[in-house]
Amino acid sequence: MILSCRSPLYQLAPVALQERLLSWQTRLRRWLTRPAALAQTRHAIADSQWLSREGWQSLQFAAVRDLALHAARHTRYYQDVFACLGTDPSAWTSLDDLSRVPALSKDEVISIGDGLLARDGTWLRFQGSTSGTTGRAMRGWRDQASVTFEQAFVDRQAEWAGYRPGDRRAWLRGDPIVPTRQQGGPLWRFNRADNMLMLSSYHLSRYNGLAYLHALESFDPVLLQAYPSSVAYLARLLEDEGRHYRGPALRGIVTSSETLGADDRRVIAERFGCPVFDWYGAFERVAAIGTCEHGRYHVMEDYGVTEFEDNGDGTANLIGTGFGNRSMPLLRYRSDDRVVLADPDFQCGCGRSFRVVERILGRVDDVIRTPDGRHVVMLDWIFAGLFGLIEAQVVQERLDLVRIRIVVAPEFSAQDEQHLLQRARERLGPQVTLRIERVPAIERTRNGKFRQIVSRIHSRQDIR
Repeated sequence: MILSCRSPLYQLAPVALQERLLSWQTRLRRWLTRPAALAQTRHAIADSQWLSREGWQSLQFAAVRDLALHAARHTRYYQDVFACLGTDPSAWTSLDDLSRVPALSKDEVISIGDGLLARDGTWLRFQGSTSGTTGRAMRGWRDQASVTFEQAFVDRQAEWAGYRPGDRRAWLRGDPIVPTRQQGGPLWRFNRADNMLMLSSYHLSRYNGLAYLHALESFDPVLLQAYPSSVAYLARLLEDEGRHYRGPALRGIVTSSETLGADDRRVIAERFGCPVFDWYGAFERVAAIGTCEHGRYHVMEDYGVTEFEDNGDGTANLIGTGFGNRSMPLLRYRSDDRVVLADPDFQCGCGRSFRVVERILGRVDDVIRTPDGRHVVMLDWIFAGLFGLIEAQVVQERLDLVRIRIVVAPEFSAQDEQHLLQRARERLGPQVTLRIERVPAIERTRNGKFRQIVSRIHSRQDIR
């Protein structure tokens, strides 16, 4: 897409044009979210967050039955499922009926493919893919209604953090808003349409980090949205410098896309002097969990039906049914992200009756360090769209040597391998030697989890 910050036009453009392209991208996104529909959804969920448990359970039942009816009528896969079950969702009488539908794993979704795509969908659909925690690509389809639904919940989380539309905000996430080859000059761009300072998460180093902090303090955002590891890096830099963040307007930091550890949360809140609000979402759009003003994780019960499968060790796996995506409805999708649940009778002081999660375990990856001092996280993008790729793991052996271990299907070509190598070089820079290693399998940790990034050098806390 010509407006994307990954497009050649953006990457080669001067800074002034890059900032215009970012603003145009924002305006296009606003059009896609249909302002009137977005306002309606925002209004609805502003009310539904205060429902009693009985109220949101009633909302869930109506929404999930409607979604199941839609899936049974318009997708090949669910037509077959309900025929095999010998039931019609119109006959459902409670949320318990949903449990009769078999849960879907990522591998099953990949195998079913277009059988999950609704035939009655709008012509305007968007295809994406994710590698998740295993490096294996999965396609997903969404439409404008899904984009609008998701944005309303993201906006509500920002409001919980003290943000109001039009306020200044800053963004420190995975968008390549600054070309990797750029080393000098400002490593951020101003998106005027969003009143947002966007900083590159791919250029984190001690020297650049000090410049980031100065830019943030000068811009003085009300809200900072960031990867946990990226903002924790800046917080530890502040700690190392023996000072605190000096921007007086900052009300909250919203982290997402990585697991937020307790120690990272502590140092971020302490050094930036504001609460940290963590958000859990998923590419599959099946569940959402967000932090309220009292610092508690709440399951967004008006977003979908979220089930927790007990592992017998104090943790639970997440199985979700999201209400927002009718183009590719997923009933009982098994994400395999793990959580620790709070006592079911716990009542949060915020007044919301949504269930509370003590901790989101998710995944914890290492980071990659580069010879020029950068701190690189979230490498999922280099694997996206390579559909012959079954699994992948990035292993840093030395500061200047990274191995990419891959498990591939026969259709994974030499051209795909070169494409992967090119993406990795773009992210890690020319000073890092890259080696791709085809392996029959990638080992799991002792608890059976997969680590996409493994570093055999310094710890992530070492910012020197």
